[in-house]
Amino acid sequence: MFTLTDPDAFRRGAAGVSLILAPLCLLLGMIVDPLEFGVEDTLGYAENPGATGVSATLLHYAWVLWVPGVIGMVHLVRRRGVVLAHLAGVVTVLGLINFSALMISDFFDIVLYQQLPVETATKILQDAAQPALIVAWQIPGMAGSFLGLVLVAVAYARAGRAGWWFPAGVFVGLVVWLVGARLWNPLLGYSGPLLLLVVFGAVGVAMIRMSDEEWNPHRAPVGA
Repeated sequence: MFTLTDPDAFRRGAAGVSLILAPLCLLLGMIVDPLEFGVEDTLGYAENPGATGVSATLLHYAWVLWVPGVIGMVHLVRRRGVVLAHLAGVVTVLGLINFSALMISDFFDIVLYQQLPVETATKILQDAAQPALIVAWQIPGMAGSFLGLVLVAVAYARAGRAGWWFPAGVFVGLVVWLVGARLWNPLLGYSGPLLLLVVFGAVGVAMIRMSDEEWNPHRAPVGA
């Protein structure tokens, strides 16, 4: 599957495995997150730097690992849904890259609240929220990642590569996760990523198991 000498087999396998690992990292990142209900985010993170660092790293790699998976899905959309796949793919990849970079803020939260009074640390973080950070990083990161993943899934289903359960599952999984993360409800916070793992995992496994010819219809015969 991962032979370095066969470009089709390697890229197909890498894309499929990425679709499995990305939501798995998201789920594990939520499980490791030390935040407790009713505790302010930054204070909870500062009091548990080890768990916070592991959680932030897992979440970072969740968004990073979705990139090759999205590229693989876009590659498989041909004829029907191709325009949507291309546009949504660009938006999603840029969004995922931006969103992954935002995870580094957790490490600054740890240090600031450990070494400075709460009021001072809070003011520094508030002042750091410059317009460029919000407009060019946060909004594209969040909107591009969430909306983009749903639209890529829609294009993938429209091309006949998966049933409509796929985009429906992606949409529901992301919404449930966002609500759970915002309210810090463990049931919702874990259920959303678990649903994403099921639907993206199914697509990833199917991608890994497909033939090289299905991955690349113009593939030259071996030895040609």
